[in-house]
Amino acid sequence: MEPPPPRRRASPPAIPDELFEEILLRLPPDDPACLLRASLVCKAWSHTVSSPRFRRRLHELHRTPPVLGVLHNWADERIPRFIHTTASSFSLAAPVWRTWRALDCRHRRALFFPQEFGGPEMLLWDSITGAQQRIPVPAAFKSDDFPTAAVFCAADGCDHGDCFGGPFR
Repeated sequence: MEPPPPRRRASPPAIPDELFEEILLRLPPDDPACLLRASLVCKAWSHTVSSPRFRRRLHELHRTPPVLGVLHNWADERIPRFIHTTASSFSLAAPVWRTWRALDCRHRRALFFPQEFGGPEMLLWDSITGAQQRIPVPAAFKSDDFPTAAVFCAADGCDHGDCFGGPFR
């Protein structure tokens, strides 16, 4: 006598996309790797996580983005280092550090000044994409031993909640 055919397990009922979005919105905001891993599960989750609507809701829910770390200029080594402030495994694939001093970092952009005083250009680095942009050193910097600078969003009408990748000054 033949064994009975294996029973097919019924698939669980489909979970509505809205419920997945609510779950993803509640992943720990101080560990961006969680959202990255979730976006790799399937195309639907990737589209959800990368949508402007999701980013807007994420910002509304968590308000202030977490500080993942700081760039610190070590006086004795002259090499800026990324120091974690959370338990996140987030790390930076930074530009070659030996010739740059960190001046500012906000909205994922870091601004570096050349260690060789009087260098012709500063470096603006996007810490997420790795993109680098060279910017001429302002004339006022050439007479300052310890110049300071900041990166600001220059988009008209921006609320500075989701201004990544936009114009800057």
